[in-house]
Amino acid sequence: MNLSIGAIDQIFSLVGFFLLFLALNFVYQHLSLFHFADGWPQWVLAYLGVDFISYWYHRYSHRINILWAGHVTHHSSSHFNFTNGFRTSPFQGLNRIPFWLILPVFGFSPYVLIFTLKISGLFDFLQHTQAVPKLGWIEKIFITPSLHRVHHGKNELYIDKNFGSTFSFWDRMFGTYQEETEPVHFGLKNSDYTDENPWNAIFYQYKNIWKAITNSPDWALRWNYLFRSPDWKPILNTPSVLTQKIRPIEIQQSHLFYAWFQLFICAVGIIFLLAFKNFISLYSFLLFAFAGISGIVSSALIFNKNVDRIFKSNEILRLLLTSVIGIVLLLLTNIEYGNFLFVYLGCSLILLFLIKDQR
Repeated sequence: MNLSIGAIDQIFSLVGFFLLFLALNFVYQHLSLFHFADGWPQWVLAYLGVDFISYWYHRYSHRINILWAGHVTHHSSSHFNFTNGFRTSPFQGLNRIPFWLILPVFGFSPYVLIFTLKISGLFDFLQHTQAVPKLGWIEKIFITPSLHRVHHGKNELYIDKNFGSTFSFWDRMFGTYQEETEPVHFGLKNSDYTDENPWNAIFYQYKNIWKAITNSPDWALRWNYLFRSPDWKPILNTPSVLTQKIRPIEIQQSHLFYAWFQLFICAVGIIFLLAFKNFISLYSFLLFAFAGISGIVSSALIFNKNVDRIFKSNEILRLLLTSVIGIVLLLLTNIEYGNFLFVYLGCSLILLFLIKDQR
């Protein structure tokens, strides 16, 4: 699940980061009060500024429902390990953009900010583990895995605590600091969410908001659903749009072979795609991205036993559709490394036909 969601986010974040840079650069060129001189003071102050803005963006993302819809994906797993660092919705990156725009107003270079955001993101990624214990006095200055476990906990004591990304003193200053004092239970509180489908993980809260808005009699309630807290009472009384469950079929060994093949090939393929994106055409990138994302999502559905009798038919359609698009693009333009794609599609079809139909 986490790798599937991460693959989706990594592909779409290429657009998100490009839009972020354009916005930062526009503000820096046209709206900044002054420009910092190059040198280490700008880098130090930029990191502090990024972390301060990150704290408030993070805190608002837990208290404003439409922002929570983009952030809930990161919290909806009942497990907690390094792969949770990949588990972010593409909408979360887009939601961040307005918050970061205050920084170039105060003279920070967009290049410095982008690089600083990447460093901060790496530090944040390393907090997603249960293998590191409490770290004593370090937690008075820095966010640690222990403090971030608290943030992901659904224990009553841990709700809406430790929003800091790198430094913990923001939480101390603004009253949201909490040490790890009891075993952490991960996941969403008071929710019927089940972690079985990557697309549901990304759109879960958006669907709930949309259903609540369309069933609201007036605009006042609709605005409340968007901008009040996620735990606002009418939200809790709104039935989830994801309560309908498919009728699962028995997972065969052939399902698992197919799932492992899709997971390995698509995960490796997406890594290479992101690494070499500047050396292939846009058409090739979009085609490989579609094949990789859809394949890794299919593997997640199998591993979560979230497949029904039409899963095999849907997979055949997915593979054939990818083949048709690939052939059309191959005839109209140059598709680099298309032979790898068609070998993947052929092997996928062979493994797929080994899955016995169930009645």
